[in-house]
Amino acid sequence: MNTDYSPHYLILGNGPAGNKAALTLRENDPQALITIVSDENIEFYYKPRLTDYIAGKIGSDRLRVNDFKFYEDRNIRLRLGQKVEKIDPVGHRVILKHMEEVGYDRLVIASGSRARLLPSMESYAEHLNFVTSFREVMEIKEKVQEAKDFFLLGGDLVGFRFLNMLRSMDKNVTMLIFPDAFWPFNLTDEMLSAIEAGVTASGTRVYSRDSVSRIRPRDRGFEITTKGGVQENADLVFSFNGLIPRVEFARGTGLDIDRGILVNEYMETSLDHIYACGSCAQIYNAGINSYTTSIGWPNAAIQGETAALNILGDHQKVESAGRKYFDLEGVQIKTSWWENIEDPPSV
Repeated sequence: MNTDYSPHYLILGNGPAGNKAALTLRENDPQALITIVSDENIEFYYKPRLTDYIAGKIGSDRLRVNDFKFYEDRNIRLRLGQKVEKIDPVGHRVILKHMEEVGYDRLVIASGSRARLLPSMESYAEHLNFVTSFREVMEIKEKVQEAKDFFLLGGDLVGFRFLNMLRSMDKNVTMLIFPDAFWPFNLTDEMLSAIEAGVTASGTRVYSRDSVSRIRPRDRGFEITTKGGVQENADLVFSFNGLIPRVEFARGTGLDIDRGILVNEYMETSLDHIYACGSCAQIYNAGINSYTTSIGWPNAAIQGETAALNILGDHQKVESAGRKYFDLEGVQIKTSWWENIEDPPSV
């Protein structure tokens, strides 16, 4: 590498993938310019702790993984509240929403995922709440603490963590479980029945094999009606139907994109100076000759490190974190990402 020139590594995303990529680049290239751009207004934080924050069990200080001084000490520029509008791969630049242009030598896309809104629920989007980002949580924290009756749609793994939080706060909860909300897991009828039984035994009203036909605002809260004739009232309605990659800004750039950005086993995209990692990427799996999405904190960190090392000239194939099992109402669901994080992970 030319010692008279310091390359600029630009990272889009401030989660475990983006942070691991930034730290790996800094450890191996002390002179490089490194910038992390995020549309969130908080430093790197523990998303699994958001429910404890909503419940008032922890303060915002225990949400943060790294503070501003951490980045300052490592000469990593952190730009928060900056939304990416589009990528110009020909000009090696990223255009932010306020039309500022940021140039780069190598780009790492680690933009993560956002809440999945079912097409059938789009007309009711203004009535739904989500728990996938700090901003969303700040908007609903006080409302959750004040409300008594809740209706949960879907039931992905984040949804069940939220359900357990509501139980601990002595809230009344009704849940309409959508089996396909557990993506990338497939629930069998037997597993679904076992989950229903476990949730019901805890005092939660549970419905499944049904769908919403209407959500209507009332003087206090909402009235939810299903196609099966169920009618429930709630102060707040939450949607938990999995996540979808945040890649809108990357479309039309020449990058190969399916659900997420397609990458090979080296985290390389179809453009030789752009890499992608974390839940926004779909990684080629030679064993099945197909692309798969690998979600979760440990996998994201591994992918961020792999992308950074390969940017620096290595040729490492990505590996997956060891598999774990998440016990969901007595049903063990195989996963390599869902775990309670009490101690700081290796990032």
